Amino acid sequence: MVKDSLGLAAKNNLILLAKEADLRLKKYWDEEIANDFGFNETQRKMVREMLLHGKEHNLRSAKRLRASFVYYGFLLGKAGGYDESMWRAVEAVELVHTALLMHDDFMDRDLVRRGGQTTQVFFGKGDEHFGESMAVCLGDAVLCLGFERLLTCGFDSEKVNKVMKQLLRGITNTAFGQAYDASLAKLGEMTEEKVMSLHRAKTAIYTYENPLIIGGLLADLSPEVLQILHDYSVDGGIAFQLQDDVLGVFGDEEKTGKSANSDLLQGKVTLLVTKVMERGTEKEKKDIMNVWGKIKVDEKDIELAKKAIKDSGAYQYSVDVARKYAEKAAETAKRLRGRGLDEKSIDYLEGIARYMVEREV
Repeated sequence: MVKDSLGLAAKNNLILLAKEADLRLKKYWDEEIANDFGFNETQRKMVREMLLHGKEHNLRSAKRLRASFVYYGFLLGKAGGYDESMWRAVEAVELVHTALLMHDDFMDRDLVRRGGQTTQVFFGKGDEHFGESMAVCLGDAVLCLGFERLLTCGFDSEKVNKVMKQLLRGITNTAFGQAYDASLAKLGEMTEEKVMSLHRAKTAIYTYENPLIIGGLLADLSPEVLQILHDYSVDGGIAFQLQDDVLGVFGDEEKTGKSANSDLLQGKVTLLVTKVMERGTEKEKKDIMNVWGKIKVDEKDIELAKKAIKDSGAYQYSVDVARKYAEKAAETAKRLRGRGLDEKSIDYLEGIARYMVEREV
């Protein structure tokens, strides 16, 4: 339940925006599929199957948080404005997100994404390597479709160059963040500072800053306002990811659309695990290590690991830190007031910061 009134309003606005984004993305995919690319029937059939999966994957039930940040970043400087070109930028960001999810699921060996099969599973069916290859190829293709959508969004070339540079640098830094994520377990570096650095390098940039700054650049926001959006993104992104990590272990699978055990079994370095290893008893540490990074474990061992997270205080610690960062983000959003910017957009940014740590999906 969302306790904050701005948080509740932000949640409802996000739901409405997601519906609009989905309608526009569906139209985009139908037009892309209609291109019927290929030089013979076999090739055309393969490309069509790839694009149909891409469409289905992209249109699965999703928060569309990144879409909302492009939208409200733009409206922040265009009070009451409505722009078709801005919506194409929204579509571009969501296409890029789908592409990176395909790659992420391949790297993490996940089976489920948003309640459906991951791309490598969908295409794998008896040939794991083929499925992985298709996940890479389709992810690459959808990534480029996102770039193309932004390049042809309709704003003047100077503005498009600015936002394209922002998008590309954001994805580059996210890739470095993903590599750091994959490396932490190998390096055995489980500290709170390392986890926070990871969230700054990945989620803060990719989920918050990149789409917000893209929207802000399209609206010609001042450097001072863009700096506030950057500061907001750092704290908001950390809060979002900490809550995501909690849901990755304790969330309802029907609501989250993914396994509640995958983060533990994949050996993800999260604040939850880090704090068990720092604060837990020897038994609690052992119970975590019995499942952490193990592909196949007994259900009983998983339950013991989750109990260790709760009993050691790691769960409550993570929740408290997430709320602290969310409140910092909300306070930063207030710095936008009194600058002649759209108040409804500021309300959204303040409210969504708090809602993201109360959500169940």
